[in-house]
Amino acid sequence: MNPRIVSLLLAALVCVCPAFASQTAPAAPFRPGAKVFVHPMTDGFDSFFKAALTKKRVPVVLVGSRDEADLEINGTAESQKAGAAKKIFMGSWHSDEQASISVTSVSSGEVVYAYSANKKNSAHGKQTTAEACAKHLKEAIEKKK
Repeated sequence: MNPRIVSLLLAALVCVCPAFASQTAPAAPFRPGAKVFVHPMTDGFDSFFKAALTKKRVPVVLVGSRDEADLEINGTAESQKAGAAKKIFMGSWHSDEQASISVTSVSSGEVVYAYSANKKNSAHGKQTTAEACAKHLKEAIEKKK
């Protein structure tokens, strides 16, 4: 073989190998049955989220202490109530809701999952965004099986 071709192939291999090496699998705790601690969140969103985890049958075990957990979930939620103009002109009393969660491995500190929900004209407020976050978390966990 031509030495020039061999050196080009080796150079390409050296450039490609680090790209594959940097693609690591998610942390092991992100699996069905993982123990999860939900941190307190703004406006009591953690209560809605815990209820949504149960309602949507997310395959995790809720624990009361971070020390017992494989994963921890942090998040924020924001509500914007319907203003007078929206109520008068559109006849809508529904709020706009935004929420985001991040799931972090307790052992490594690595963020293994994140999701954000934005719901307009939400009839059930925080419950709607909490259930959207729980539904997508369940789908992500079940994909990792």
